[in-house]
Amino acid sequence: MRIRTKPSKGLLTILLFANCISLFAQHSFKYRADIGRVDTAAFYRISLSPKVLAKCPADLADIRLLNQNGKFVPYMFGSRLPVKAQQYFTAFPQVDLPGKQDTMTTFTAENKERLTINQLNLIIRNNTVDRRVNLAGSDDLTNWYAIKENIVLSKAGEGSYTHSTYSQVLNFPNSTYRYFKIQVNNNRKDPVAILMAGVYQTETVKPVYVKLPNVKFIQQDTGKLSRVFITFDEPYPVNQIKLSVVGAKYYKRAISIYSIAGKKRKLLADTNIASADANGLNITAKTKAIQLDIFNEDNPPLKISDVVVYQLEQSLVAYLNKGNNYRLLFGDTVASAPVYDLQFFADSIQHNIPQVSVGDVVDNPLYQHKAAIVKSHLPAWLIWVAIVAVLALLIFLTLKMTKEVSARKNSEG
Repeated sequence: MRIRTKPSKGLLTILLFANCISLFAQHSFKYRADIGRVDTAAFYRISLSPKVLAKCPADLADIRLLNQNGKFVPYMFGSRLPVKAQQYFTAFPQVDLPGKQDTMTTFTAENKERLTINQLNLIIRNNTVDRRVNLAGSDDLTNWYAIKENIVLSKAGEGSYTHSTYSQVLNFPNSTYRYFKIQVNNNRKDPVAILMAGVYQTETVKPVYVKLPNVKFIQQDTGKLSRVFITFDEPYPVNQIKLSVVGAKYYKRAISIYSIAGKKRKLLADTNIASADANGLNITAKTKAIQLDIFNEDNPPLKISDVVVYQLEQSLVAYLNKGNNYRLLFGDTVASAPVYDLQFFADSIQHNIPQVSVGDVVDNPLYQHKAAIVKSHLPAWLIWVAIVAVLALLIFLTLKMTKEVSARKNSEG
């Protein structure tokens, strides 16, 4: 016989209290920003705009991702995704030389980009003959210089059963010749077939920078010192400063970089700017103002015509469901960084996942509501007393409900 029971008051209290905890947690964050809906359920990279990063502490410990049901969604930072370096083969164009010798197989490759290399990869048609190779270099196809001699030509291996070619690497000291001549001594026998020569290059992953908005600067020249004051409308993370310099064709000046907070300044770096460089100054700071001290010595001051400031791109990686609404909460100065299991599975997530952007930063109305209540009615200590009292009531009701369930089971037995 099935016994129909009404929902327990204790259970309703638990559900209500759980919902209150979720709302109370959202009260702690001053700002929020919406994330656009996605068409497919998958992992996404959520790009954090400069406006978001300006409202967060430097360690980004206060960022939370919230779904439409008011639940926090696990995430990890995009910088944790593994970056796999990719290799690709660059074939050097073949150059035909006049007057080929019958006793030699000659292959001349052009290093158009004048790469500094210490090996050449040869693609050769399968063979199992005994040959020796000489390697020479030239910058004009007329004057040739020895690089390496009597290299033993390798033979096709087991791969010859499934492929018609094989590869051999010629190693040698670093060389920047424009032309490389590979000569195979055939000893008056049939030649071998070299199809291609080139190098494998590794594609390096360069850091991505985001340009900061509303950058202003002024320059003041006094004696042998030029000072450049750079200001922002918010305390942005700053990672790179690029200066456009006019007034001197050749220069190399010492420079000191400071972050400014009120009357205090903090040294970030002592370095140089020079006409031969791109004048990209790399630093790490979170500030609304930066001061550059350029030491001119006995030279006329440099004229700074433009200043562009960048921060490193920051992103979150999270699994987003199709059609759901998500938002970011941030702006809690005492929040601790969350610990999610997702960080241990970074190797299982592809690096080139789709990206979604974050909307405008707005004030969190829940935070404003909480601040208004605390200010106009109740002191903070009284709120914490009430929370403790509710917790005690919750425990009491839970124990009571447990005893009632046990008594009911015993009576039925």
